[in-house]
Amino acid sequence: MITQVSDARFGLLAARVVGEETLNRFYVLHCVFIPLVVALLLAIHFWRVRKDGGISTPL
Repeated sequence: MITQVSDARFGLLAARVVGEETLNRFYVLHCVFIPLVVALLLAIHFWRVRKDGGISTPL
């Protein structure tokens, strides 16, 4: 259970200070994992649009 703000910060950063390892972790997260997740969600979206017959129907 988190009882103090410093405990929550320790859990997010895995260290008491922001150092080189923490910056590397967030750099990799932003440059690798987030674009992969976005690409996966876009692929699912485009697949569903094609499967459902487009995004608009004739009036």
